Amino acid sequence: MGHCANFVVIENNAAQAYYDTWAGLGAAFAIADGPGPTVESLKAFAPTTTLLDWDLAEGGFLIDFDQSLVIVFGELEELFHEFADYDDEAGGEAGDEAGSNAERYRDYFTQIAPHWRGWCLRYDDSGVDAFAEHLKQRDIFSIDTPEPSHPKSRERFELVESR
Repeated sequence: MGHCANFVVIENNAAQAYYDTWAGLGAAFAIADGPGPTVESLKAFAPTTTLLDWDLAEGGFLIDFDQSLVIVFGELEELFHEFADYDDEAGGEAGDEAGSNAERYRDYFTQIAPHWRGWCLRYDDSGVDAFAEHLKQRDIFSIDTPEPSHPKSRERFELVESR
């Protein structure tokens, strides 16, 4: 079964999607170093023309260079082991179950924001459904998207990093 992930890059009104069977658990961490390294990391994944159903994708990100927007989803709990000062800034210990995923993303985005100057970093737990919604808003239909299947409740957090 794996830990499936989808990734989407939009640039000059064109989109390219990628898929990997095992990258879902580390998808959120893949954006840590900014747009250049993030896009470079996609060379390891298979191009695709179809996004997964919401319930099959455990992580992923969409990078829209035209709008300076990143949409990301996936669990962050284990990622805080990578950030030495998480204990002090987030008010808990790495792996602490307290707080919502949106709260963990707030702390994570604060850590990585210097690598994303001028970008909007958005966590959206509706996952690939959020990607499909964004593609539709942009009138980009080169990537097949399944019908939305995320439950009606939605957890979301956004950080806009100033220039």
